[in-house]
Amino acid sequence: MELRQIRYYIAIAEEEHFGRAAIRLRIAQPALSRQMKLLEAELGFDLFERLPRGIRLTEAGRVFLNEMQDMEMYLQRGIARAGSAARGAFGVLRLSMIESVAWHGLVPDTLRAYRAKFPDVDISLSTMPTEQQLVRLRQGQTDAALVYNPSPMQLTDLQAIELSRQQMVLAMPSDCPLSEKHEIQIRDLLPYTLIGFQRAASAKLYDDLQSALSLVAFKPNYISEPTNETEMLALVSAGAGLAFANASQIWRKPHGVIFRPVVDLDVTMSLQVVHRHDDVSPALSEFLEVLAGRSQGECRPS
Repeated sequence: MELRQIRYYIAIAEEEHFGRAAIRLRIAQPALSRQMKLLEAELGFDLFERLPRGIRLTEAGRVFLNEMQDMEMYLQRGIARAGSAARGAFGVLRLSMIESVAWHGLVPDTLRAYRAKFPDVDISLSTMPTEQQLVRLRQGQTDAALVYNPSPMQLTDLQAIELSRQQMVLAMPSDCPLSEKHEIQIRDLLPYTLIGFQRAASAKLYDDLQSALSLVAFKPNYISEPTNETEMLALVSAGAGLAFANASQIWRKPHGVIFRPVVDLDVTMSLQVVHRHDDVSPALSEFLEVLAGRSQGECRPS
């Protein structure tokens, strides 16, 4: 059974006449009749009653017509959806990200713009640490990862594109005396205890921060080193100490925490989108294009 035979049959059944169906299909009537005889022979039952003036469907023919019309509808829908998927306008896009990037700025703005442009693409979002994101990306469980400061060793088999840079700022309790200073410098932190983070959480950021502090001979007094910024800021909120944090945290700051720049601390976090080499689906390609357009407006340090 061939697809063209099904389409021939639908035309004949709808027209109830071989001649009119032949005109509609733009084929010779004898060829159309021959194809229907072959189809009936393959099915093992008659689809038509041949009348002096036209045809009439048998009971089997009416059932077959209803089923084949549904099949034609599904086929056309499948063709349309497949075409949309090839253009990146249909399908599924699986993204992972660091939680802080989802609160404000480039990533949520890009997602809103992408959803408006491609409403038929289902977007799956998940938040997790950088290392876990890269593992899932390599395993094919996600299409792209939005991460901060991946090291070159983490990207040996992956493609990364820098999108923006965020300055590190000082997080402090709202009643901290430093909040009254017009400008805060690293040396102003000497009397205070600091909340750090474990190097395993972000090796590059950890090394960059320690290097910057060593340039001014500042040795921080760390009282705790949690694994993520959420825990760090919770301790700051509790009055346990001060912490260096990503400036994007200002958009979801905990109660009782304020953020201030440190004028002589030149440490930034690089936001990057990472995907597998030579494995970019049409949906991901369109997302990267929207993301690139949005990232051009992001402020980057000189």
